[in-house]
Amino acid sequence: MNRESFLTTLGRNALLAALLGLVLFAALPRGDGVLWDYFDVFTLAFCFTLVGHYIEVLLLRLPGIDTGAGRFVRLAGWFAGGLWCYVIGRWLWIQYRRDLADLPGLLWGGVFLVGLELVLHAYLRAKGKPSFYGSSVVGSQ
Repeated sequence: MNRESFLTTLGRNALLAALLGLVLFAALPRGDGVLWDYFDVFTLAFCFTLVGHYIEVLLLRLPGIDTGAGRFVRLAGWFAGGLWCYVIGRWLWIQYRRDLADLPGLLWGGVFLVGLELVLHAYLRAKGKPSFYGSSVVGSQ
């Protein structure tokens, strides 16, 4: 397994959260000001990108996770991890004095992380890197 530095992980996931924050900014209700609202949704997105990364790292340590029923375990792990990412994000949302009624229900955190991971792994697959969908390079059959 390729181990990268924490700063590399932090930078990549902060950039991804900044992009994901733009999507969430358009989808969630606004509060006091544009910059603070974006900061709030960036923080929420960052919970999913950074914690989600470490959930994936932990799941990859399980033997057989890439084959057979291991893929279902991986999906279930993403879902459960997404719930925890969302719990952290919702706690921060409260700390920012935002109303939890602005956010979807807790189960959507699991769905969101599963969707995010599937999109990110599709990107990895398109780049020819190992992913959830397999390790072969696109177009080499």
